[in-house]
Amino acid sequence: MMGTEPVVIKLSDLVSDEEAVCYAALVRKTKGMTRSGQPYMRCIFRDSRSTVEAPLWSDNRFLEEAEHWKEGTAYRLQVRGKFDVRYGMQVEILGIRPTTDEDAAHGFVFADLYESSRYPSDDLLRKLRDLIERCIDQPHLKRLVEDILEENQALFKKMPAAQGMHHSYTGGLIEHVWSMTRIASFLADHYAKYYDQLDPPLNRGVVVAATVLHDIGKLRELEYHPVETKYTKEGQLIGHILIGRDMIREAAARIEGFPAETLILLEHAVLSHHGKREYGSPIPPLTMEALLVSYIDDLDAKMNCVARERMTSQTADIFTDRIYALENRRFYKGIPDAPATGSADSAAG
Repeated sequence: MMGTEPVVIKLSDLVSDEEAVCYAALVRKTKGMTRSGQPYMRCIFRDSRSTVEAPLWSDNRFLEEAEHWKEGTAYRLQVRGKFDVRYGMQVEILGIRPTTDEDAAHGFVFADLYESSRYPSDDLLRKLRDLIERCIDQPHLKRLVEDILEENQALFKKMPAAQGMHHSYTGGLIEHVWSMTRIASFLADHYAKYYDQLDPPLNRGVVVAATVLHDIGKLRELEYHPVETKYTKEGQLIGHILIGRDMIREAAARIEGFPAETLILLEHAVLSHHGKREYGSPIPPLTMEALLVSYIDDLDAKMNCVARERMTSQTADIFTDRIYALENRRFYKGIPDAPATGSADSAAG
């Protein structure tokens, strides 16, 4: 780049045809061959608010060097923004190097390169434990949930709920579980009272326990990294639903006298929480408790997808980009209201 030193801006603030210096983390790089047999590489970079592609074609001077770039590493990029009608904002790399300690003087902070939950995980875990204490009456079931959380709390507090799709950021799993459990406790109470002639009654404890543990297998399915969480071998070959059922069985086996009926109701709710076989569940929900958990999971995941897209959308019109998880629908953004005054803590109270 010629002339004056380019300005340092956030990658997410870059516009088409602008040249700037940005700090970004390399999410992934994918090699391929064009139809004419020429090599290329797709490099994906991100900051906390956006992800952009830097395509390196066969004549790009960085193609060979890119073989040594490491995923999950932060880089100082000199880039030019390029808007593509099909692929959105892309960047042309003009210069690149790993970040150093000196970059802090120019505004580099590694935490700015990945997304985190806006809710403090320690607060969510405390509130989740309070809710477990209030809503799960059966001693064996309560101990099972508490034991699993205690054994896995460090990872549970920072793991995303997914690699993509919904709650796919640091602390996303506990945020998703907390949101679901609040809904589950309310709906379980509502339907238990509404259908008070059921015998046996709707099992509120199983609903809440299954909500807390429905995605617990993701702690073994995924390998945490703040920039890009990846699947483990166990996750690829078995998947979080069966892994989670195994974790529940392991915990129950350590509790003397764990009721067989309670265990099978809990296992079934976890195994069926994706709702349909084509969505990954080995069995559809066949109990009222499992049906509630499945619908609450689906609702919370989809609301997160739409809310995040509305908050980050950079489209010029009044609709968001297409959301894959919701049949590629574009959602209306609405008319902006006055600035919100509520805190993250009050929203998750």
